[in-house]
Amino acid sequence: MRFIHLRRAGKTGFTLTEMLVVIAVIGILAALLLPVLSRAKMKAREAMCLNNIRQLALIGFVYANENGSPILYDDPRYPGGTWMGSLSDLIKDRKIYICPMAPLHNPPPDNGNRGGSADAAWVRWTSNAKDMFFGSYGYNGWLYSDLAKYYPKAEGNVFTKTDGIEDTTRTPVFMDANWVDLSPKETDAPWIDLYNGAPFGTSDNGMGRCTIARHSVSSPSSAPHALTTGQKLPGAIMIGFADGHSRLTKLEELWTLNWHHDWQTPAIRPDVHQ
Repeated sequence: MRFIHLRRAGKTGFTLTEMLVVIAVIGILAALLLPVLSRAKMKAREAMCLNNIRQLALIGFVYANENGSPILYDDPRYPGGTWMGSLSDLIKDRKIYICPMAPLHNPPPDNGNRGGSADAAWVRWTSNAKDMFFGSYGYNGWLYSDLAKYYPKAEGNVFTKTDGIEDTTRTPVFMDANWVDLSPKETDAPWIDLYNGAPFGTSDNGMGRCTIARHSVSSPSSAPHALTTGQKLPGAIMIGFADGHSRLTKLEELWTLNWHHDWQTPAIRPDVHQ
């Protein structure tokens, strides 16, 4: 008597070979997609950073219109609080101070100040130690309406009135920086370290505070620590200008902007600060 063996129409599972093929395909797809997702995430962060810069510049204009002059260097309500103190009534959410590419990585110090970097925020305490600010952006110090009161040598370069700005399309207001403010000069050289920038407590190199490779690099953490003489500057920063527009600006372009009242664009960018 013959027995008829019936076979099931479908397979009950994957063979080992099929499983390995599926795993290999998934691995290939992941390798292809991860860089794309990473770039998309970086672009989203850059867009948020640009929006923050734009809002800060607009708030600065509101302050100037309400008070008849640009931001104060030292608001008596927040001694040592610079622009953050002056704008405190107009800014309710301090998240606007932070670029997603440069957040506050470590707990802030209980007192004293700490400089930022390409991928980290700065920390600034008021001089009476009652208020603390932290952020990723700096203000063009030549726009402090009372700057000459504290630094008499700055008098000829300060924009004491907003209507005194000759070229609003090229005059920076807020920008990515490693410290709260900066007052660049034409002779300032780019800092050799584009990750940390110029130390806020040991150098008067204003341009060095914003020559940090925060954008247009693979990541801020990969910003070069040691440039060589004659090397082209990699990277870029976000800048909000006095006419209201904001844009990504290459580091090489910074010397062509109109930072102060008597700015004379150098024919050749100063070489790297060694």
